[in-house]
Amino acid sequence: MNKKIAGIISIIIIIVCIAYIVYDIATGKSDIKQTTITTAPDEVLKTNWQILKEVNISFGNLTSVALTEDDQVICAGESFLAGYNTNLRQTWGKSLKETIHALAVFGDTIYAASREKIILFTLSGDRIEEWGPYDEGAYITSVSVNKEYLAFADAGNLLVFVVNKRGALESIVGHPGNQFIIPSPYFDVVLTENDTLVIANTGKRNIEFRTIEGELVRIIGEEGSSFEYFCGCCNPAHFALTPDGNIITAEKGINRIKIIKRSGELVEPVAQPERFRSSIPVDLAISSDGLIYAANKYNSTLYVFKKLD
Repeated sequence: MNKKIAGIISIIIIIVCIAYIVYDIATGKSDIKQTTITTAPDEVLKTNWQILKEVNISFGNLTSVALTEDDQVICAGESFLAGYNTNLRQTWGKSLKETIHALAVFGDTIYAASREKIILFTLSGDRIEEWGPYDEGAYITSVSVNKEYLAFADAGNLLVFVVNKRGALESIVGHPGNQFIIPSPYFDVVLTENDTLVIANTGKRNIEFRTIEGELVRIIGEEGSSFEYFCGCCNPAHFALTPDGNIITAEKGINRIKIIKRSGELVEPVAQPERFRSSIPVDLAISSDGLIYAANKYNSTLYVFKKLD
């Protein structure tokens, strides 16, 4: 009889434990430091943005998007590079032997990053030259360019490289004492007009501002589930600078797009988590008139967001 009672008690304890685990997972308490939450994890914020257009990119899995000075659209992905006009009608397309992981455009040149190299193309997709590889085991995930320099982030070696317009190395950011924590292959960098490196240190859930030599100037962002924070293992996965000086970010895990100030405060949400697959963040680009382009690898679709009047 005592064994039966003990067995019943054990079953009850197991049921209670299972119920707690289910509750814990459902509320997200196992992943979130409660001290950082200022609003409910399931809070739904209203957005003033809507999808203006969505275009399926039929070449293959879409990974990256960039814009020319006159807002022509360049898309790339697994073994292709393609150009589109402002109405998102294809103007040219090129098959490549490489998968392109990141794009940038400056003047009349497209800078495309394969896993180990930077490849230069004309604005009609003709190959000019290639630079690299720069380091063994490289996994280039982001590229950015200004008038004098090009910067790219290497998630394989946890480094940011700065090269001149001939491809010659100028500096390396990420030596001991300036380490980046990059748990997954999402490592974004933007090189501003005044030679500031803006870098997503994703494992620390923040964005760093550094000089071109790597000196840390300031940090914004902190960990948490609410819209004003960055959650999960490694965010922001992608980001871009807006024409008015803000930062638009895309996250994985809770896959959402938002706009923050350069000081770190939330400006507004753009897209809620249900829009995209949670584990696959979207690459971002901004047009001169403030349209947001989001390249979704999961369904090889390019979304264009417009703010409502």
